[in-house]
Amino acid sequence: MERVSAVERVAAAVVGATRLVVARLPARWKKTLDDRVFGAIFQVTRVTNDAYGWKAPPAGQEDR
Repeated sequence: MERVSAVERVAAAVVGATRLVVARLPARWKKTLDDRVFGAIFQVTRVTNDAYGWKAPPAGQEDR
């Protein structure tokens, strides 16, 4: 039998507790939380991906 570390036990407890709380939330609150969390993730990754210093081509000129 494989031993589970303390960190894995804490993580499992947090995930389990979160699932119990979310299961009891109204659908409207779940949607709002989902929109906020994934909106924040999108915003962070968009800023990261846009921060490479590449210049956009002038309008009307595509890469050929």
